[in-house]
Amino acid sequence: MPQGYGYGNARLRARRSRLLSAADYDALLAKAGIEDVITALTETPYRDDVQAALVQVAGVQCVFTAVRANLTRAFQEARGFFEGEPRRLLDLLLRRWDQHNLLTVLRGQSRETPPEEVLSAMVPVGQLDAVALRELVRQPGLRAVIDLMTTWRLPYAAALRSVWTHMGTVPALAELELALYRSHYAAMREALSQGNGNCALVRAQLRIEIDLINLSTAIRLVRRPDLVQTVQQRYRATDVRPLLLEPGGSLQTRRLAELVATAGGLEGLVHGLRDTPYGPALATGWRRYQAGAGLAALERELERWQAQHTAAMWHRGPLSIAIPIGYLGGKEAEATNLRLVAQAVALNLEREPVRRDLILIF
Repeated sequence: MPQGYGYGNARLRARRSRLLSAADYDALLAKAGIEDVITALTETPYRDDVQAALVQVAGVQCVFTAVRANLTRAFQEARGFFEGEPRRLLDLLLRRWDQHNLLTVLRGQSRETPPEEVLSAMVPVGQLDAVALRELVRQPGLRAVIDLMTTWRLPYAAALRSVWTHMGTVPALAELELALYRSHYAAMREALSQGNGNCALVRAQLRIEIDLINLSTAIRLVRRPDLVQTVQQRYRATDVRPLLLEPGGSLQTRRLAELVATAGGLEGLVHGLRDTPYGPALATGWRRYQAGAGLAALERELERWQAQHTAAMWHRGPLSIAIPIGYLGGKEAEATNLRLVAQAVALNLEREPVRRDLILIF
């Protein structure tokens, strides 16, 4: 297989043509029940995944299981199209799913969620395969998870163990999550510290991820002023930067911390960020929030902005990592859309609000 991007990118362009369209989602939303959705999906590229899922589960869980299996296989196959530098960068992009999966493990252990339910939320496409994740999920508690990660010498184990040791007691879930985020992005920055324009494209994606995590934290804090005081007391800080990821992306953490302290609420935060790349998405989300769509509307609009930004990679260098970045983003948006559609039909929700929540990027 060639070491460059030509072969793999050509394969991904062909895969892009198989992504579901707006018309496909409309047809699925028009179904009377979840069984009709399942039947319709057997006439799409999801056929084999749906048929395999039907052996295990039914109803909306069948769709969720099929979507997860399809996403996992699509990412694994995409990786197989490349060698050399392209595969190394693609592997770095896919490490985000290790972070996602380990966060899911930590949250599941903290809330004593049944192992099978935790596993159903995972996409094993990074360094941790399905067997390793199953073993972590079945540990008897958070400390046992971290001990096993240490035994396996996983990259994130030292950061999590350090938090546990430093706190002198069982740390809060948020502290473990923050340690995991910081460890992940520090490792990614080191891996991408040198390189060509393709490395720069991946670094740009990481900066966006960090910005969105910091934005989510800021949104949560401005809605809970009591948390701001708790943060300052716990970390002996004058602002909330101990809860933000540094270095960030295009958003300076100092500016976010100042807005949290002075904005006076969610509207002030949105207004204070109007001149940033995320300003339009936040403004749209705020209008939907005021109309009764809830905080999820803000998060959804930020997801939409990220997906559209990622999809725009298709129009950049045809022989670069931009094409894999665009494909990964497109598949992830498709998976999110299908979960929304399946849940809406299964619960017989009003369809128009769901249609507005779909992320249509191609």
